[in-house]
Amino acid sequence: MFRVHFECADLARTTIAQEPDPLWEVLLGLHVLQTDDEPETFGTWRERARARLSALEQELLALAPPVGYSPDFLTPRAAGQGLKAGLAAVAATPPGQLRSELGRLSDSVRLPAWSRRLAAGENGVMTRLVHGLRSFHRTKIAPQMPMITPAIESTVAKHNDTVANDGFESLIPQLHRTLRWEAPVLSVDMPHIDRDLHLNGRGLRLVPSFFCWKYPMMLLDPALPPVLVYPVRHAGRPEAVVRRADRDRAVADLLGKTRARVLKSISSGACSTSELAARAGISLASASEHARILHNTGLVTTHRIGSSVRHMLNPVGADVLTGARS
Repeated sequence: MFRVHFECADLARTTIAQEPDPLWEVLLGLHVLQTDDEPETFGTWRERARARLSALEQELLALAPPVGYSPDFLTPRAAGQGLKAGLAAVAATPPGQLRSELGRLSDSVRLPAWSRRLAAGENGVMTRLVHGLRSFHRTKIAPQMPMITPAIESTVAKHNDTVANDGFESLIPQLHRTLRWEAPVLSVDMPHIDRDLHLNGRGLRLVPSFFCWKYPMMLLDPALPPVLVYPVRHAGRPEAVVRRADRDRAVADLLGKTRARVLKSISSGACSTSELAARAGISLASASEHARILHNTGLVTTHRIGSSVRHMLNPVGADVLTGARS
């Protein structure tokens, strides 16, 4: 049992991540890759991801055993700001943290020889690790974003409403069956774990994850910013890219190249019109017009917040990108 002890200030400082955390998805995707659990949900993705695992990505498996401890430095808080920020934080992991966490990992699994050079702070080994994380995200996680993003956004919207209307205590039963709230303690039923974490006014960041399964996840080091990663409900099955170039061409034939690129850009996560223009590499006026057409055709949902708008992919748009109804 993992017990999280709250103070009054912690409830006010508890937040829900509004978008997927790329490095948590990478780590948990690596976990899924090494098991045969949840075949109905992950079986197709796992089979194809295994078949396309590069040597660089293969090395990551040693640091991410599917059971037990995985190093905290692989999922820094900065990844909540995006993959680039997260990878920069991994690369900047303090040497003492590397040695400590890799040493802890070596107590339970046999590590490859290169891990000792990583623990010693060799820049070349860290650079290779960062390249591996980036590659796994690009080839195994990013292609699933048309499915991941709507699943997480719908979950977050529901949870935001619950907190706003009924408070944090009412949210707990929605997050996962293993969570129990007995004020001021949140208990997380985790096998073979008996630990206490005192938030001490830092609050708790709740991170929904597509590749999280079975149990919620937490960092082991109590000194790090507290986080609870929990599974979202899947509306469909994740699949690796199948004939990706053919599918992309089909979407471009349907919508036109620029509009297809705009739709794909929105699938990376909710965004403003200016953010969309930057992602798609087009003018602000063009982004606004394409987003309007995609909204009017039912592929994108647009919400106005004050003087700005937010565009997000809806399930119909996700189906167009993934070919789910073809």
